Parts: sequence; structure tokens; C-alpha cells
Amino acid sequence: MSELLLLQKWYARHCDGDWEHSYGMKIDTLDNPGWMLTVDLVDTGLSGSSLPRSRIDRSDIDWIQCEVSSDTYIACGGVFNLQEIIGQFLEFAGEE
Repeated sequence: MSELLLLQKWYARHCDGDWEHSYGMKIDTLDNPGWMLTVDLVDTGLSGSSLPRSRIDRSDIDWIQCEVSSDTYIACGGVFNLQEIIGQFLEFAGEE
């Protein structure tokens, strides 16, 4: 199953009529260029999880960084790393 479909399923499972009104996830672009994924973990089974910042640098355009800060999963990476960024979240969430 594709990473995008799995991400959509994770989101749908947490939309309970309440969570999605205060929390959610965002995919955004960076100006270096690249991507950022943020996922609110509050009121999910991942709330309170920790993940120290990790970074993989392969080149100026091929890199990924992820961490959990203030009950938010934050990952960013190079312009061609969006699929890997989503995959890293799914692995963290146990959804791979």
C-alpha cells in the first residue's frame, strides 16, 4: 500500500468528530527547497511519545530530519524526499 494512502488512513482513524477540529497534520514546502510534515499527536495513541532529533544527510537535496517536540511529530527533507518523510512517520506510528 502506498505511503500516501497509509497516511490518509491514519488521519481518517483519528477523525472522531472532535480531534480534527483542534488537531491534524500538514504537509508544507520549505524554501531551501524541500518538504515539511507536521502531525499533532495529542489525543492519539502516540501522545507522549518521544523521538530525539535525527538527521540523514546524503547531499544538499537528499536529506531528512525528524523529531517529536511538544506532542508534535515534525519531519522535513529535500525536494525529492516527501515519500520518505511520510514513510518515516508511518514507521514511527507503527503503520508500515
